[in-house]
Amino acid sequence: MNKKTIITILFAAILGLVSCNSDRVYEDKVEQVTVYVSAETGMFYNVPNTTLEEGMMIRGDDEDNYICVAFNTIAGFTYEKGNEYELLVKKTKLANPPKDSGSIRYELIRIVSQRKIE
Repeated sequence: MNKKTIITILFAAILGLVSCNSDRVYEDKVEQVTVYVSAETGMFYNVPNTTLEEGMMIRGDDEDNYICVAFNTIAGFTYEKGNEYELLVKKTKLANPPKDSGSIRYELIRIVSQRKIE
């Protein structure tokens, strides 16, 4: 074999080995977390529509600040103004999220506590 043929074969072999890594299947990361929902609402920009909308204020157990999200962000949970909540939720970080929505999904497991704020 000549030198050119050997280089071509080596290049093809290396390319074949490298391309095998692109076939990995990534999985969603699922965990149970505590989420706190404020009795107060806030305003957020609905990105697809670029309109300012009212939403609920939530924060995770390990976070200090609330963020404003749509009322339907937590599947199975119905927010009532004037109530604060402690929720146990299933948080799913999507490995391959749709291009037109977020990469995290929340689903209510149970309401740990609910308190009316006056």
